[in-house]
Amino acid sequence: MTNVELKWSVSGLCVTARPEDLTAVARLVSGLPGVEVHGSDPGNGRLVVVQEAASIKAHQDRLREIQALPGVLTADLVVHYQDPDDCRQQRQQEERNG
Repeated sequence: MTNVELKWSVSGLCVTARPEDLTAVARLVSGLPGVEVHGSDPGNGRLVVVQEAASIKAHQDRLREIQALPGVLTADLVVHYQDPDDCRQQRQQEERNG
């Protein structure tokens, strides 16, 4: 089931680096397509990262890519959510309409 195409899928990751490397790692991670850094803990060298992808395999491949980036000590999946019915557009419309 790893190649199943999804209409919307998101995963949350915890990425760790040495505190002195965190800014450079955050820049590398946020430069990847479909990936955003949503928070950081500079004292502990941690990033909260969210990624969107169209398949489970794409999520796995991107996680491996993040794990291989220079300065990354660990990158772990924390949560994964998929919405095969693509309710995202409906939720966005509701948010715009208040």
